[in-house]
Amino acid sequence: MGKETKNLMLEVSAGIVFFTVAAMVAACFMYPNRAVFAGLLLGMVIAMAMFLSMALVLERSMKTEDPKTVQKRSVISAVIRYLLLIVILVTVIIRFSGWFNPVAVVIGVLGLKAGAFLQPAIHKIAVRRTKGE
Repeated sequence: MGKETKNLMLEVSAGIVFFTVAAMVAACFMYPNRAVFAGLLLGMVIAMAMFLSMALVLERSMKTEDPKTVQKRSVISAVIRYLLLIVILVTVIIRFSGWFNPVAVVIGVLGLKAGAFLQPAIHKIAVRRTKGE
């Protein structure tokens, strides 16, 4: 992976963590329960894993010449990612709802979207800091 790709991955990951911390602060005031915090952390871990999977698939796809192979790999990996997400959510709901709040897990997974939306702002902050040094 190139330096720009690694920086992008760090910026999105920082956005995911920032979203999770903000959700935890909000949970302190709205619904302070241990299962909620554990659910948010589990959701963050799942979001990070999904993001890493997406990044690796895109990195591999950039090296492939055949567009049909790229499309096939991308679709298969996306289906596998979301099937695993559904299996994890169902398992949490059925077996571990006392430990992890299922709604909090879903909110934590949505940190992936928030991380992608926060990436441009985090990038601007990172660029300012490197220019200031």
